[in-house]
Amino acid sequence: MTDVEISGVMPHYIDPTIEHVGVSKLRQLNAVNLGKLKNMLVVRENDTALAVVIRYEQYLEIQNQLEQALRTIQAYRSEGLMQGLHDSATGKIKRMSEVDPAL
Repeated sequence: MTDVEISGVMPHYIDPTIEHVGVSKLRQLNAVNLGKLKNMLVVRENDTALAVVIRYEQYLEIQNQLEQALRTIQAYRSEGLMQGLHDSATGKIKRMSEVDPAL
């Protein structure tokens, strides 16, 4: 499988270039500050990443994207789709124009 660049495509991909802050910054976060949070924060202590802080809406979007990915995987596992992909790979298909010239 070829590598796929997801940075910029998935709006909430955790990019290593996102703002890294120390634990002291985490202590400063309150309801007002969290509500204004625009970027993800990677909380670090020394050279160790400890946590990622994101807004709840961002979390829900990530969760929805994961659910869509799982549904896609389930669709690919379905018998009909697998048979169709196999038929396509082995040349056992016809063009739409062969089936109905009006298409």
